Amino acid sequence: MHYLAHTPPRDKPDLKPHLYKAHISDMLDYGLSLFDYLLSFASVTGKEKTMLRQTFKAALMLHDMGKLDESNQRVFRGDDKGRLKVDHLEAGIAIAETMKNELLGWLVRGHHAPGLPSKRTEKYFIRQLRKKFNLSLSQYCLRGARHGRDKLSADWEKHYQAISITNQRIETYRQRQYESCGNWPELDYKLPKSGVTTRLMLSCLVDADHGSAACYSQDIPMTTFTPLPTRWGERLQAIESYVSGLVASSSDPESERNQMRSAFFRHCLEVELCESRLTACSAPVGLGKTTSAMAYLLRCAMRDNLSRIFVIAPFSNIIDQTVTVLRKAVVLADEDPETVVVAHHHKADFTNKEMRQYAASWQAPVVVTTAVQFFETLASSNPSKLRKLHNVVGAAVFIDESHACLPPELLNVSWNWMKQLTENWNCHLLFSSGSMVQFWRDDYLVSKPIDGLWDIYPDILQTKSRKAETRRVRFEKIETPLTRNDLVERILSDVTWNDFLCHDKTSCLIILNTVQSAAIIAQTLSNQVDNQEQELTRKAVLHLSTALAPKDRNIMLKEIIRRQTGNDWDHKPWYLVATSCVEAGVDLDFAVGFRESCSVTSFLQVSGRINRHGKRAYGMLYDFSIVAEDGLNRHPGIEESADILRELWPDLSCGQVDNNTLCSMAIRKELSRLEKKKNKSKQLLKDEEKQNFHEVSNNYRIIDSETATVIIDRNLIEKLEMGIPVSWQTIQENSVQLWMTKINNLQLREIRGCKQDGIYSWIDSYDYDPRFLGIMSGILQQKLFFQDAGGVI
Repeated sequence: MHYLAHTPPRDKPDLKPHLYKAHISDMLDYGLSLFDYLLSFASVTGKEKTMLRQTFKAALMLHDMGKLDESNQRVFRGDDKGRLKVDHLEAGIAIAETMKNELLGWLVRGHHAPGLPSKRTEKYFIRQLRKKFNLSLSQYCLRGARHGRDKLSADWEKHYQAISITNQRIETYRQRQYESCGNWPELDYKLPKSGVTTRLMLSCLVDADHGSAACYSQDIPMTTFTPLPTRWGERLQAIESYVSGLVASSSDPESERNQMRSAFFRHCLEVELCESRLTACSAPVGLGKTTSAMAYLLRCAMRDNLSRIFVIAPFSNIIDQTVTVLRKAVVLADEDPETVVVAHHHKADFTNKEMRQYAASWQAPVVVTTAVQFFETLASSNPSKLRKLHNVVGAAVFIDESHACLPPELLNVSWNWMKQLTENWNCHLLFSSGSMVQFWRDDYLVSKPIDGLWDIYPDILQTKSRKAETRRVRFEKIETPLTRNDLVERILSDVTWNDFLCHDKTSCLIILNTVQSAAIIAQTLSNQVDNQEQELTRKAVLHLSTALAPKDRNIMLKEIIRRQTGNDWDHKPWYLVATSCVEAGVDLDFAVGFRESCSVTSFLQVSGRINRHGKRAYGMLYDFSIVAEDGLNRHPGIEESADILRELWPDLSCGQVDNNTLCSMAIRKELSRLEKKKNKSKQLLKDEEKQNFHEVSNNYRIIDSETATVIIDRNLIEKLEMGIPVSWQTIQENSVQLWMTKINNLQLREIRGCKQDGIYSWIDSYDYDPRFLGIMSGILQQKLFFQDAGGVI
């Protein structure tokens, strides 16, 4: 008899049902070849690899075993309607318990929502089941229904019934499984101490499962896994040629900064590769860190046959510029740039089977993504989010502007994962920043510090660059808090511009701490200097924040970059009002800057956008605070950091203390003052070590607020609701991330078909301005000012 695993999708009603045997066969072919590739990077014994592989093979074969229940088969055949009658995970978990294979049970349980559980919850839950029903169950066996397992929501009778049904029918399941797929591996195995290993194995299982279902739905055969053709040697030659072209086309190739830039790149091409897989790059702004670090990592990739290269950025807007550079630098003539260097901005992970086609997968040779995406995926217990994690194995990871990627309370557990990736899975990590937080050597910030990291930026250049930095930019603090009109008046005043009007490139950067404040100042400033000008290239005031969708941020960034070279704005002032998204990793240069009080690291990063290339005698950067009225609002999460900036201002402004020391001091002060953050740092690591996956996933938040994807394009919303396939890149380019509190306050509508994943529509209720204020245009028009931290991530 043939048993079924999936029914036809809505758009292919005539497709024959997906056979259970075919589903398991697909998963074995793809999943084992994928997992064998991962194991080729693993630093474990041959025996350990065999045990992991056998357990993973059992998971591939048994993860859907409960679908063989006759009541479920009646639903697949169409004899009964509705959802599956029996939870199809319980059978495989029961088999795992009889084997005493704890890891197998956790993989089977984790491959569907709610994902990987926690030992803390399970210990109490199983103890209660034993006590109430006199059951003989192992401590972490995961038996029972998958939902409602905490002590407040548990329906004990429901769990007992699920176990009883499985126990009564288990021999039938065994027989049907054997008839369809043959024998499965039998072995006992504990849950690994490394949570990273468990997540990686679940990632492989979910990828194989979702991939098989997708191939069936698209009526195409599923192939075995094949590693990407990385072509690292050719890419190294390509980047060398690209940088040579930049030097040749420079207007002043013999300038001191260009000489240092060339020397740094040449050093990364020629220096002996470090044996350690943990390295640093402390080069200051304007020295071509992206291309130089990439050249070094390409050499590492060649030596160790690495799987891919990740570039991690703290802000989503940095991604666009980095992707543009890398597509020019490392993509070969016979390749499609969009498939070689891929950008992944924000959340686009779907649990709905028919929406999974839109999920970003991290499968390209070079993946550029945000710290939020990268580290929150490492922390996750959610199967859809974890699906892409296995692509990290054997990769080089370039953490650009590393000082801004993680808040201090997340450094401890993140360092734990980073060490596991380098020690156990052959990953190479390179931390890069001109204002480095050297957390890895501070036992107050991390539990297992190391002495230091080898720096790819050579000592001789460090000495030269420190001298150049002291001349490049001056700092000044504006002591009195500024109202909206005060700030605009100061920006436009003669005091600000007297020393710069006689020079080219009289541009000004203004950075606010919230999206709302940035929009208010941009609109107020524009009203004074733009005379209702609508044409982007003619506007004196530009605005850049995550109120704009990525496609529109990219257009705005292109205009900003256009103004960096010879153009019609060379001899007249123009202004960029932005949030912190422009303070790191973007090659922009301004004569004057205004930065709302923030952290030490943020202020120093903004200084890297002022007189960036040293072509002026000096640049000016002002620190200021605001009066929270007329729409301006303070960011509550930055107040402590701003206080520390005020304390360290004498050291910062005198130029006698190096940036790395200042930044490390500031982060240490921040964690020591906020007991809540210090406790969170300890608890996260404790939960990780005790395998409380659910707690780690819920509490590890780089942006400490729940967010969701909001679509700003009407045509895209219509396609999603009609089930018309679109790429995940299209969703990403046409959406913003909003806090759930703001989504609820604004009463945004969930898009039909995306309810389970929380995807919302903006254009049903509000205007969207693609060339200036983005979603803030609709909010300001209706005078629906947010009353707290700005609303948009």
